[in-house]
Amino acid sequence: MSTQLSPRARFGLVTGAVATMTALAFALAPLPALADDAVPDPPPAAAAESTEAPDAAAIVVPEPAPAEEPADAAAPEPAAPEAAAPDAAVIEAPPAVTPAVEAPAEAPADAPAGTSADVPADAPAGDSSTAGVPEVVVAAPETTVEETLAEAVEEPTVTLFAAAAAGPVVAALPVPGSPCYPAVCITNGTILLAVNPTGELNTSDATGSAAGPGDAGLAYLPTGNDSTSPGCLCEGWGVGDPASGVWGGADLDTEGPGGTNLEVESFEFTGSTATSVVVVRDAASAPVFRVTHQYIPSPATPNLYQVNVIIENISGATIATVQYRRLMDWDIEPTAFSEFVTIQGGSATALFYTSDDGFASPNPLSGPSSIIFEGNGVDQGPGDIGALFDFRFGALAPGASHSFVTFYGAAATEAEANAALGAVGAEAYSYGQSSLDPATGTPNTFIFAFGNIGGAPLFSPSGAPLQPAPAVAPVAAAPVAAVAAHDVTELEDVTPSLASTGTELALPGLLALAALLLGGIAVAAGAVARRRSA
Repeated sequence: MSTQLSPRARFGLVTGAVATMTALAFALAPLPALADDAVPDPPPAAAAESTEAPDAAAIVVPEPAPAEEPADAAAPEPAAPEAAAPDAAVIEAPPAVTPAVEAPAEAPADAPAGTSADVPADAPAGDSSTAGVPEVVVAAPETTVEETLAEAVEEPTVTLFAAAAAGPVVAALPVPGSPCYPAVCITNGTILLAVNPTGELNTSDATGSAAGPGDAGLAYLPTGNDSTSPGCLCEGWGVGDPASGVWGGADLDTEGPGGTNLEVESFEFTGSTATSVVVVRDAASAPVFRVTHQYIPSPATPNLYQVNVIIENISGATIATVQYRRLMDWDIEPTAFSEFVTIQGGSATALFYTSDDGFASPNPLSGPSSIIFEGNGVDQGPGDIGALFDFRFGALAPGASHSFVTFYGAAATEAEANAALGAVGAEAYSYGQSSLDPATGTPNTFIFAFGNIGGAPLFSPSGAPLQPAPAVAPVAAAPVAAVAAHDVTELEDVTPSLASTGTELALPGLLALAALLLGGIAVAAGAVARRRSA
């Protein structure tokens, strides 16, 4: 038998070998689509970062304009800085708010104290957003403009002085016939307060002031409505030592002019500010406390007056506990004696009692009292009710002092009132609203609030309530199957998908299968040819 293959057999063997190699090549060779998946494109976030870098660099490049600031600051003529002083916000001394009932008081509302809103009018407004913003320096009350201009500076500086528009400081008690006697009426153009030399609010006659004839206490000038003076002059304060029983305070309704156990040490006022300093004496006329109430327009919002309260121990011995009370009877016009009251004490650690009794004694040692409710309440009423806040501040060594802040004001709506309290970081407050629309607080929502009393702010700067995150109830563990399904879903989300490359997975398999079939046919044909040739 001959072992030499016929031409047909040789052709079949060659064809089968070629088909088999082709099938293996299709099955084993890497496809371009899989290679693309192996090196994925960079994520969009990375691309975004690379494109934003030039913009960030551009932002920090200083503009040439701030270089003009030293020229203003070093100007040899003091007239220009003096002209700008009335527009500057006052920091330690009275804030820069004119007593006129006009829009200048709205300037601080655009930005908190210390921001570009406090820069004098001659500073370039367009530079406030650049890295070259001049440093803002607050001048000491005794520093003159001439002294400041004579000082050398190494970089652009803006110096803020006390506002001359408030008028001269008067260090004397009001006299009969003066506006708002025996109080003085101060205003920032939006809020008017009638402040007495002993530190409390209210007067029976505001003739000669922006409030006009009749009583006044805390007035909102855009509506002309008052909130504490209608009906009775019920607004006051008191401080006491529970160990000795010594207390002193003021409330025109319950204590009369001059208050109880008080001696006026000084009383200074301008058109927009007032500072009362009194001494509390015991039964033997020995001094125990010195109490300061400094009323200034809030530099953060035209809707509030800020009251800096300082309690000093001048007794010569340590006072174990100091208690302070502030209260008022809300009488919200235009529906006085029929108001809705809200009280929120927040998390303030120094605040230990609140109620709606604005008719109570200002004596903080007199104990709790209420009319409709105690503690927190929202839109309680309608009724002739008010707000009472009792504080306990702890021990004071001889010569030591404790300070905190109160706020008085008003706004057109409750939302605006929330924003005002957010701007100053108030930690406890009361709202007084008329019975016309307590839900929105129109036409005016009156404000009484506190700060620096050991609590957290109750509103964000935008006025949104700041509340602790709600407690989450314990949840039973999820079934194992549910967890497994979740995990699989997450893995599927990150697994590369061939479909995204544009290549069909079935095509290479079909080509390899066809090549194998052709190779098999060729091999079979070769075998048949060998047998025939044999």
